[in-house]
Amino acid sequence: MSLDHVLSTLGLAPRNPNSLEARIEELQRDMRKIGRRLSSRAEHTADDWGDHLSEFGREAAKQSRYLAEAAGTQAWRSARAVRRDPLPLIAAVGTVYLLARLIRK
Repeated sequence: MSLDHVLSTLGLAPRNPNSLEARIEELQRDMRKIGRRLSSRAEHTADDWGDHLSEFGREAAKQSRYLAEAAGTQAWRSARAVRRDPLPLIAAVGTVYLLARLIRK
């Protein structure tokens, strides 16, 4: 009496590895492995992108803060200059108004 005979009498006959059912199960296992690998790769890629975007955001915040400080300083200097001598501002506004009127016609 062989092991195959005992298993077949119990209804647990070994399957033929070339049967369609065995091939389908092997494909399912392969698909699960591929899915796990893709998921792992996607997770690592997302972490890398997250790190890069976070670094980019911090750098953009630093640059924005610098630009805001520079713009504020320039605005403060301009306001003081206009208080001291408003004539150049009046001339610039008048010139822009005149050009706009000439272009519109």
